Amino acid sequence: MDRATMEGACASTERIINGVRLEDLSKPTPCTDWDVRALLNHVIGTLDLGAALLSDSMPTVNMAPGELPDADLVGDDPAKAYRLGVETLLAAAAGDALERSHATPLGDMPGAVLGGFTTLDILVHGWDLATATGQDPALPADLAETVLAFARQTITEDTRQPRIGPAIVVSPDATATARLVGFLGRQP
Repeated sequence: MDRATMEGACASTERIINGVRLEDLSKPTPCTDWDVRALLNHVIGTLDLGAALLSDSMPTVNMAPGELPDADLVGDDPAKAYRLGVETLLAAAAGDALERSHATPLGDMPGAVLGGFTTLDILVHGWDLATATGQDPALPADLAETVLAFARQTITEDTRQPRIGPAIVVSPDATATARLVGFLGRQP
């Protein structure tokens, strides 16, 4: 995954987070264990974790991959918290960070793959947040296609559990967004 794709995913999800209202924070999401606040915490924590791993430093947030942070990162301004996390992630993805290997909790990982998983998480959870808050969940088609290609290369039936549900079959002529979220176990 390249930095431009990561930037696109961050921008797509920022549009959605900018539309989240404080009264939305307790709404359920397609991530059945998490409400909007919890999902926002996960996304912001993912930004921090991705930045730390890409910069070979310790995260400032205590959070395992695919989990929730041990503290509230959302506060009363989710958009600001997200924007600051994006700035940190994109700064960490500069230079050769996406071209070299990094130590992760799952073992050494090429920067492009680490960046790809971070990008996938940010983009798809943007869709989850849009769906939960009644916003337009359509993702930019080229971005969804790129992330779907990455997901198909890196996610297997063996690696789906416990974080990713079984793929949902969608029509081959479905939108790129529908094919991406269906592949990741969400009902488009």
